[in-house]
Amino acid sequence: MNESEWRQTYGVSGSEKLPLVTIIAINWNYGAYLLTALRSAVAQDYPALEIIVLDNGSDDDSPVLIKTFVEEHPQVRFIELSRNLGQLGAAHHIVTQHRISGDFVSFLDTDDFLFPHFISHHVRAHMLVNNRVGVSTGDTLQVDRHGTIVAGNMPHWWKASNANRPGWADVQIPTQHDTPRPLAMTLIPPSQRRWCWYPGTSIVYRRRNIERLMSAIRDPIEVKFALDTSAAPFCHAEGGSIMLNEPLSGYRVHGRNSSVTAPQLQYFDSGRVSFETGNKRQERWFRKNIRKKQTA
Repeated sequence: MNESEWRQTYGVSGSEKLPLVTIIAINWNYGAYLLTALRSAVAQDYPALEIIVLDNGSDDDSPVLIKTFVEEHPQVRFIELSRNLGQLGAAHHIVTQHRISGDFVSFLDTDDFLFPHFISHHVRAHMLVNNRVGVSTGDTLQVDRHGTIVAGNMPHWWKASNANRPGWADVQIPTQHDTPRPLAMTLIPPSQRRWCWYPGTSIVYRRRNIERLMSAIRDPIEVKFALDTSAAPFCHAEGGSIMLNEPLSGYRVHGRNSSVTAPQLQYFDSGRVSFETGNKRQERWFRKNIRKKQTA
């Protein structure tokens, strides 16, 4: 699909060049799921993509799988590390040590996967809202190790009918088709401080905000620190968030997930009861880094 066809399909008028989106796949020992994730990245119907895959010092067959995949898809750039920096550490390495060109950045966990229209729906929302929002997030289907759907969406506090959501705006944004179609989304103000995003892979960030974040933190970064725990609140504070309430990706539950959310199935054990303590430790570390940056 070229840019003109994309605009016609998704109802976004204009003649300016579409924003480039960088998909960064960060992998560590996910050889069992890796190719599904990478194939979902190259299968995106959005025409302006940069794709980077980083291997975090895996000791399974991941490096071989990635090298073979890159040979078949030479548009994909491969960065191989000799040791595991963790998810946040790897993201910090890519942003500070390598060149990324996208106006927006999507971090793909290689145990998850994207639906073909994932990037298109996020970019369309940003272009139609046009208010420099820092983050967009979309719902996700939960799947098991084998890819079988085990839950239709992610449970979150704000989905409760009595949830207190001051400043949130449920809006209908018209597309720019000949016959406009209303797109339902939620605009969340920067004043919202409670966690309100779907996990990891489901989030797209403005690159400028990610670069500010990564320039504000310093090594050492604990291997267990998750990217979205720091990135989503930081980027949200600089423009708010767009919430797309339709599933746009698959979130695989297999026992090594860092998200606090577990499937809504009594018989299904995610292997993680809660990461609340770890998140608080990361928050303290991050605030300390930010203070050092501001006083330097």
